[in-house]
Amino acid sequence: MSTAKPALYAVPGGAAGSAGAVPWTDRDDDELMLLVAGGVRAAFDELVRRHRRRLLGVATRYVRCPGLAHDVTQNTLIDIYRAAPRYQPRGSFTSFLYRALLNQCRMAGRAKAAQERLQVTAAVALTEHPGETAEDQVLARERERRVQRALDRISEKLRAVVVLRYSGGLAYQEIADVLDIPVGTAKRRLFDAIEKLRELLAEEP
Repeated sequence: MSTAKPALYAVPGGAAGSAGAVPWTDRDDDELMLLVAGGVRAAFDELVRRHRRRLLGVATRYVRCPGLAHDVTQNTLIDIYRAAPRYQPRGSFTSFLYRALLNQCRMAGRAKAAQERLQVTAAVALTEHPGETAEDQVLARERERRVQRALDRISEKLRAVVVLRYSGGLAYQEIADVLDIPVGTAKRRLFDAIEKLRELLAEEP
């Protein structure tokens, strides 16, 4: 009996096939979810292609462990696949998707302590300028570590907004929908998170 693990992002069942002459890339997420609910596997493959990279990026930054982030992303996509028959097409697929991802991240965080350091997009950007010297790169890496330590010390609700905004690239309205909070609250939390990070960074030598 084979013990090979299934390919990442594989989902149970699902019928292959075509849903007409309209290219998959011309269909919006809601339409694809309706096709997934109807058993069209290729529609789900297109959703995975569109969203997998950002999902994995957010998961990696949230759980701080690449291996665990892959599991979280896999489980999120399976949840989405299974939820397709119940999905209501209201133009809010992104919020639906990232809400499922955060739920998986939180469950994973309770089940296993994170092993990898969180990578913050704003800090990583400091190391990506052309023409940097070796000294510049060393200093940039140290800034990353300092930001990481500060981010580890803020509350989960503030950290979630930072990760969704800077790693997931979500708009304020999308963040508000994911976290089920008003847009004003999302903006305020991001402001508070940045101010808190600045305070913590200023405390370090």
